[in-house]
Amino acid sequence: MQRLRRLISCSTTAIALLAFGCNRESNAPPPAMPTAAEMREPAPAAAVPAPAIDSGKADDSGASEPPPKLASDVPLYGQALPISSMSSPERGTIVNLRSDDPPEQVSAWYGTELPAHGWELEKKSGAAGTHLVTARKGGRKATVLITGGAQGTQILITVLEDR
Repeated sequence: MQRLRRLISCSTTAIALLAFGCNRESNAPPPAMPTAAEMREPAPAAAVPAPAIDSGKADDSGASEPPPKLASDVPLYGQALPISSMSSPERGTIVNLRSDDPPEQVSAWYGTELPAHGWELEKKSGAAGTHLVTARKGGRKATVLITGGAQGTQILITVLEDR
């Protein structure tokens, strides 16, 4: 349980950094949120230069575009809005989504969809509105943290290459 609390604390910090980490110089509203399907569409080549594979720099795509290294075999919950995402060689790919569906429903969906996309479930646990699903595929590990709250259900997906 302490390990789950630590994971939730770290995830909350990551969400806060993703949500508020960008310094905006204007008071303009943020760009419209893309749908989960749009997150998989590649950005136009002229609009976003491709990052160097071993640059060591984080690529924070914010809420307006998907991380460039999000693999197509990572399922994204269709009834969720993308909030933010980032990708870096050290921390892997992180995607933050929000849904109005209950955490139990989202957790059950990931428990079915990850194996349907070739992932082997390692762990699926949950209590009191917080659920954790972990899976492996090849040399990658996916962790899906699902938490319910007043603002809806938060879905934090992390995909990391084994080292």
